[in-house]
Amino acid sequence: MKIKTFCAGTIAEALRSAKEEFGQDALILSTKETPARRASWFGGRTKAEVVAAVDTACESEQDLFAPSRDFAAQSGFAEPALRGRNGIPRIDEDYSEMRRALYSLTRASGPLPPPLSDAAACEIYQDLVANEVSESLAVKLLDEAQSALAPEARGQRPALAKAVTDAALRLIRTGTTCEGLPARKAVAFVGPTGVGKTTAAAKLAARLALEKRKKVMLITTDTHRIGAVEQLKTYAGLMGLPFRVAAQPSELQRAILEQSQRDYILIDTTGCGQRDLAPVQDLMRFLQESTLIERHLVLSANTKPLDMQEIIDRFGVCDPDHLLFTKLDETSTFGPIFNELVRTQKPLSYVADGQRVPEDLHALSGDQIVDIVLNAH
Repeated sequence: MKIKTFCAGTIAEALRSAKEEFGQDALILSTKETPARRASWFGGRTKAEVVAAVDTACESEQDLFAPSRDFAAQSGFAEPALRGRNGIPRIDEDYSEMRRALYSLTRASGPLPPPLSDAAACEIYQDLVANEVSESLAVKLLDEAQSALAPEARGQRPALAKAVTDAALRLIRTGTTCEGLPARKAVAFVGPTGVGKTTAAAKLAARLALEKRKKVMLITTDTHRIGAVEQLKTYAGLMGLPFRVAAQPSELQRAILEQSQRDYILIDTTGCGQRDLAPVQDLMRFLQESTLIERHLVLSANTKPLDMQEIIDRFGVCDPDHLLFTKLDETSTFGPIFNELVRTQKPLSYVADGQRVPEDLHALSGDQIVDIVLNAH
């Protein structure tokens, strides 16, 4: 058996190379796709590899040990290119066989690729998955997009991409904030350690106090992490805002009631690992039961998809109203954000993509959310 790896820009191109060299009896052993950094799902390039094999039992010994086409070309021993009619290089314009090969591949990471209808759908599917949109969700988007288009438009990539965008918008909930303002007076930032809760609170405080001229107070419940109190206190001092420490839920409740004349009260909470919420269980219970507090679950965009899902599920005990994603500047794929917005049906409140206060905090419309999480341009 002869085995070779074929590299190209897309899986389809690599498969075509394998078929041209090994013929119709080629056995596809595996496929691999590495997304380019911040590649556009409307046509960004990826590095695709297909490992193929062919049974050499009927080949001569000379054929078995003949150099591959790529090696021969590089060494100066290039063999004549395969030719079609009239000596023109043969290019298979019929993608149906190539698609069937794609759909029949055995994938160790999950289910078989979906039975997509044409090359445009296949390409968009590959781009979505390369951006870490889940396979099932990518199929759903394409199914809905194709259903919304006339048959003659389904094979046209621009029309199909636009329909996918529209389908994505229908699957997520937009935020309830107005002009980037929270819907409630008291706003709590919850989530694991190190995701940027304190910085997010400071960014929103600066926007509300310095840009919107609102009366704002900062509160922290984080008396466990070294330097946590001093960090938020420093931010408050720089902005000229009142600051308070509330070590217990009862103190937090009292502070909210005493500061009812304030336009907004922003609360930075203690962070902890999602697998050990014991240190904050009283606070989580208080937040879940409170009707005065708007709860924003803060997540890092560069978290692995399975870990992100676990964090959201574990911190669900406080019943967050919104998801807030930080560190968008530290990741090249945004599909996991979209996956969780669809799965949880929680609206996205803000995203953060840097350390500047308050410039790097953004409230997004539905169109902007889809543009960022699907990396469309």
